[in-house]
Amino acid sequence: MAKRKDSSKKKRKGSGNGLLIAAVLLTILFLAGVMSLGALYYLEKNKEKSQTIPPKITEAAAVVTQTEEQTKESDNKNTGEDSQGESVLEKQSEETSESESELEMSSESESQTKEDESESEEESTEEESTESEEVREAKEAVLEKYKNLGMITGVRNYLNMRKGPSTDYEICGVIFKNCAVEILEEKDGWMKIESGGATGYVSAEYVTTGEKARKLALSSMKYMAEILTDSVDALYEPNEGADVITTFLKGERYDINGETKDWVEIEAVTELSGYVKRETVYTGYFLDEAIYFSLDGVSETRQDLIRKAFEYYGGTYVWGGKQLTAEGGVDCSGYTMCLYKLFGVQLPEFSGAQAEVGMTVDEDTIRPGDLIFYVGRYPGVIGHVAIYIGNGKIIHAASESKGICVSSWKYGPPVIMKNVMGD
Repeated sequence: MAKRKDSSKKKRKGSGNGLLIAAVLLTILFLAGVMSLGALYYLEKNKEKSQTIPPKITEAAAVVTQTEEQTKESDNKNTGEDSQGESVLEKQSEETSESESELEMSSESESQTKEDESESEEESTEEESTESEEVREAKEAVLEKYKNLGMITGVRNYLNMRKGPSTDYEICGVIFKNCAVEILEEKDGWMKIESGGATGYVSAEYVTTGEKARKLALSSMKYMAEILTDSVDALYEPNEGADVITTFLKGERYDINGETKDWVEIEAVTELSGYVKRETVYTGYFLDEAIYFSLDGVSETRQDLIRKAFEYYGGTYVWGGKQLTAEGGVDCSGYTMCLYKLFGVQLPEFSGAQAEVGMTVDEDTIRPGDLIFYVGRYPGVIGHVAIYIGNGKIIHAASESKGICVSSWKYGPPVIMKNVMGD
């Protein structure tokens, strides 16, 4: 009995050892597998890390980059570039150019009238260089008549002459741009001047003196004919027996359209030349002068009408034109029709029809603001109308060559004179 028990104990002991060995082997295998997986994971992890910059290196690189950018920015400021890559020097250049441009624009706006004077001076220089010695001497002789020459500048159309050195004084005449004056005295911003037989006062700011006045005068002179005898007949043809167009009076001046040995062709009536004997006129150079007239005793409405008429002085003559603007655009009857309409007077379109309106006046009763009608191109037919401004002068849309201008009221024989104002 004892031997069996020992045998069974040996069997149980042997099976227990086998289980232990198996457990050990399984543990070893498990650990080996874990180690293999760990090795594979480590290798794969190292492979990823080799393609990625470590954080510390990235931070260091960022510091270096920032330092370089700061250095570049500092250098760029010294070389004229801002952080956006735009040149500061270019900006400054543009700002300077803009400032200069604004300065030029300001200079232009403040010196518009002076540009014309500069151009006139340049033209004067060019003319002096191309003119013959005879012409230059003739022009210089004109200037010798003035002791203290002045030239009217800086006005668009005209400048009022007054009886005293203030705008409170009455107007005694008008004077136009580039007209010549004799300066008599200057006081408190006003000049007493003499021009065209008229004496009056104008603001000194509109009078150019000295060398500039001399140059402007030389460039502004016109070659004209002045009537020498009491009356001169202007003929249709340069022949003694030709028909008479009109009669000119002593002292009147006219543009010259042509000359021969015995005859001088001058503009007689609107767009119509007349011929006068050479011995009856003086041909030479003249400067424009003031126009004297008096509005004493004339109603305010008539005075306003005359002043309004001068606002269009120098405007363009357009045959058939009825658009009254500062630039012109009217013929003779268009000028009167549009102007008088502003003062409540309705006139027909054509000069012949206008001559039938209003009350007839004569040389003794005519007043500034009345209309004077003349023969036009065709003998015996009214073809021209003008506004009487006083002192033997008219303002009218004369012709394409003269535009709206002032003339002697007897530049042609008046056919009829009318008061259309109703006063």
